[in-house]
Amino acid sequence: MTTPTTTAPAGTESADAPVVTAPVDAPATSAEATSASDAPPGQTEVFGTALPQFEQLEDDPAVGRTPPVVVGPDLLTGESVRIESQGRPMVVAFYAHWCPHCQAEVDDLTKWLESNELPAGVDFYAVSVLEDPTRGNHPPEKWLRDKGWQHPVVADTPALSVVDAFGLQSVPYLVAVDANNEVVLRFAGNIPGGPPELAALFTFLLEPPS
Repeated sequence: MTTPTTTAPAGTESADAPVVTAPVDAPATSAEATSASDAPPGQTEVFGTALPQFEQLEDDPAVGRTPPVVVGPDLLTGESVRIESQGRPMVVAFYAHWCPHCQAEVDDLTKWLESNELPAGVDFYAVSVLEDPTRGNHPPEKWLRDKGWQHPVVADTPALSVVDAFGLQSVPYLVAVDANNEVVLRFAGNIPGGPPELAALFTFLLEPPS
């Protein structure tokens, strides 16, 4: 994978900026992700051990760790989704509805998938984060449905439980996990090379360990 683009200053929304920084006010300080066992039915819950905040692709301390588990309703279907490796690799993409780079990535991917396919054998999930009713493309489920998004997508909690648990610092953001349920890669910014590079990541995750 190519090194991702650098992070733009907080609040940047210009289409020229490589990535929009997520306004995360209070990162998780505990190694344990909060279990939202008292959350109302139908809302997203997070279990397990939080990953450290993402700072750089090289020497990422999250690599080799087990990611948290996210359980919640699919924004588009209402069906229950469990974001956890089930003996298969998985890729989790994090998007904010108001982020122009997230919008561009979703648009590129959905158009590419009209005539192409991602390699089978890798589970692909999205998490809608940093929802803000005062900003564009709200609500996120309408934006994704209008774009023809076909993959499970779960919304973060108002307390940003998923953001904190996965160490997200900016969006777009991606976490790749192998079949052993260990983090292989995290990066922030638009997918280098676009959808074909995402497909290449899927293929890499399917390769047997050397």
